Amino acid sequence: MNRMPCTNSCLAAAWVLAVLLGACHWPEPSKAAEPREIHTADYDLIIPAEQKALLILFPCFSCDAADTRSESKITNEALANGIAVLLMHFNRHIFMTYAEREAVISTIEQAVKANELNAQNTFIGGFSSGGNVSVLLAKDLLNSPRPDVGLKGLFAVDSPLDLSHLYGSSKRRVERPSFPEYKDEGRMIVALLDSILRDPTTNPTGYEVVSPLMNTEASVSPLKDLPVRFYTEPDTTWWRVNRGDRYEDLNAYALGRIHGALKAAGNTRAEFITTKDRGIQHGNRHPHAWSIVDEKELVNWIQVLSN
Repeated sequence: MNRMPCTNSCLAAAWVLAVLLGACHWPEPSKAAEPREIHTADYDLIIPAEQKALLILFPCFSCDAADTRSESKITNEALANGIAVLLMHFNRHIFMTYAEREAVISTIEQAVKANELNAQNTFIGGFSSGGNVSVLLAKDLLNSPRPDVGLKGLFAVDSPLDLSHLYGSSKRRVERPSFPEYKDEGRMIVALLDSILRDPTTNPTGYEVVSPLMNTEASVSPLKDLPVRFYTEPDTTWWRVNRGDRYEDLNAYALGRIHGALKAAGNTRAEFITTKDRGIQHGNRHPHAWSIVDEKELVNWIQVLSN
């Protein structure tokens, strides 16, 4: 088959086409905007590109925001679903004065305003003593609503909410001859509560006033209309073998009684969530841990209540 000779016009057309193709670049796939992070002395705040709700997290007694983020997948799951996360550094409190509660709420309000957050769907939760702080702040927010912070839900992760129960279980741990290496925390708690409230058998009213929650109608009534969750992993074998505790010594025992009081007060959205074999604390098996919370299910709970 004979080939037709290429004319000058044909060559020119080919050259133009080559130039056009060389100048053409396929667009790169668009990337989702990265969450924006703000770090202050009081908190770490991570804001997704399209923010729909706000989750405030409080750490355990000796922990901070970094510990919360490393010990739990809640933050990443929340961000992936359009929920901003305010990780508080506030710690070392099992109860709070009025001034302390107002100061923390003020910090939250300032964070909301400074970063133009949508906080009409706000959820507060904490691990261990962080749950105590969360409950106390939730009660104040319900008693004196703030226009910029619309509280929609509350959760506590294996928290010692009933200080009278905490006093008794701590005293029993100190008095038992076993596990002397774990008695310092118990001594500290008993000494602190003795100095402020004395023994709960002689000052039950004081404990009811100061405790975040007890299994009494007066204590739980402020939360009777709020969705509330208590997470706990009552691994009685682990606690007996590793600490010498009975079930009655565990936070799970007190949380179960408080949940019963909430239900009796008419709270139809109070949940008592027990888990099994989820607790990992700093890489080691421990039922008292952030990890007992199923982060996907928690975020789904937030999404449902935000609609």
